[in-house]
Amino acid sequence: MKKASVFILGCFLVCNSLLGCSKTSESDVNEKEVKWYSSEEKAFNEAKKERADIQDIIGESKYLENEKVVIYTIKDKSNIGVGTATITQKDNKVSWETNNNPFIIQQPEGDTDASYEFKTTSGKKYELYAGTPTGPNMKIETKIDTDISPHIDKEHNIYYFLSPIPSN
Repeated sequence: MKKASVFILGCFLVCNSLLGCSKTSESDVNEKEVKWYSSEEKAFNEAKKERADIQDIIGESKYLENEKVVIYTIKDKSNIGVGTATITQKDNKVSWETNNNPFIIQQPEGDTDASYEFKTTSGKKYELYAGTPTGPNMKIETKIDTDISPHIDKEHNIYYFLSPIPSN
């Protein structure tokens, strides 16, 4: 009986130590390794290497607290889409982090308009509206306004509008 108790106690201690060593805190899980670059151009070029379908930056916000959002195009076979990334400045370096998966707006089966909400690296919320323009003076409706004139990228035949979402 004594041997069985010692064996069970030993197993319990081994299991506890293994679980304790493998446990990660929530902050460890949420923190990604951030890569820093000497310029926005180098950060963008590296993003293009990591994801071959990224084509061009077609728009960007202004810097707000060392952070800005860029809107980029993707092209995969005959599909064209858009995505967003956050560029952060710190100590004369910049980082590039994509916000969500990009979405397709032009494809052989037909074009579509779409929008999605996302958070930047620092937690600021935005919504991106994008699609194929219906004309040079087109208007769109967002969740917080009507009759918005989106930006139109003539080269890619894409409209886009980046709307900040007020924090509660």
